[in-house]
Amino acid sequence: MNKRLLACAVLGLLASGSAIAESGLTLYGNVDASLVTATGIGTTSDRRVSFGEGNWAPSVWGLKGTEDLGGGLKAHFRLEGGLNAGTGAIANGGTTGIFSRMANAGISGPFGSVTAGLNLSPFIAAYTSTLGLAGNNFYVPALLMHRDGSVISGTGITAGSPIAAFPGGTDADPSLGTTGGFFIPNSFTYSLPSEMIAGVTGSVMYALGGVPGSSRQNRFVSGNLGYAFGDLNLVIAGSDRDEQYRQYLIGASVPIGPVRLAANYVRFNPVIGTSSNTYIIGAQMKVIPSTSVGVNYARNDSAGNPDIINLSAVYSMSKTTNLYAAFNRASEGVPSSYSGNVDAGTNASLAQAGSSNAFILGIQKGF
Repeated sequence: MNKRLLACAVLGLLASGSAIAESGLTLYGNVDASLVTATGIGTTSDRRVSFGEGNWAPSVWGLKGTEDLGGGLKAHFRLEGGLNAGTGAIANGGTTGIFSRMANAGISGPFGSVTAGLNLSPFIAAYTSTLGLAGNNFYVPALLMHRDGSVISGTGITAGSPIAAFPGGTDADPSLGTTGGFFIPNSFTYSLPSEMIAGVTGSVMYALGGVPGSSRQNRFVSGNLGYAFGDLNLVIAGSDRDEQYRQYLIGASVPIGPVRLAANYVRFNPVIGTSSNTYIIGAQMKVIPSTSVGVNYARNDSAGNPDIINLSAVYSMSKTTNLYAAFNRASEGVPSSYSGNVDAGTNASLAQAGSSNAFILGIQKGF
């Protein structure tokens, strides 16, 4: 029976080959694995040597495709799942599903693009475009530095009560916990066509909260607008989650000789309590044809003034294979690596307290 089922599956794939080709179906992915040495682990500030996952780029696999509908219109879809390279488990996303990062379909044409489903937040897209050379090990911890403020709990016996906004600043919804913040479920996104206005790009998103009896509760709105003036790139962005917070971003990047400078400013306004501001400045340059280096510094003015200093280097062995090294020093309990943040989320004893360092050596392989 198993052999018969396998044969039927193979025949089905062969029969659908022409349809797959016509739809422009693409299988793609990335695997990121590293060795991490970190200090400041737990209440006794221990040192830990561990396997690191996703410290440079998230480990993912996905399918995407387009269909030409004629008249300048195209239909598109994308399914993308995150995985943990160390265990093979589902990871790296806003949901616990197989396609934990992207699951959407849409139409594009001269008017732009409309996409519905699980989509990347326009705020996050703007944020990552205004950093120096850095990976997940820097920009995810830098989004988690807001220490002040509260949001309104939406479910359970504590419904309507304040809870800590941390880890705010990632477009997350701490009160309902339905998304990690990078990828927003139940959302509709419109993006401008790149050729509509020379140098101008932009996207706007609206996500339904999905709360029974309420069309507004936990709804999410986000948008960005970018402008390229020669080599200077400017971007503004914002996001608003009902009864939780609003946040705003201004960023820029510009090359000066062999160095590209980048900077952004994020203001985080929780629904209850004190607002906070994060300032990030970074740079990157190519030192030899196959090697680039970068430096980034982030500082937040909430309780304790947490900050992060990051040094990174990437050696490209091919178009899809990179070796990387990074050093992060973080303060006030901010995780000093992406994998450290993930580990602390599943085991509180692995959380970093006070100042901490992380040394990371890894490989990133795309396909």
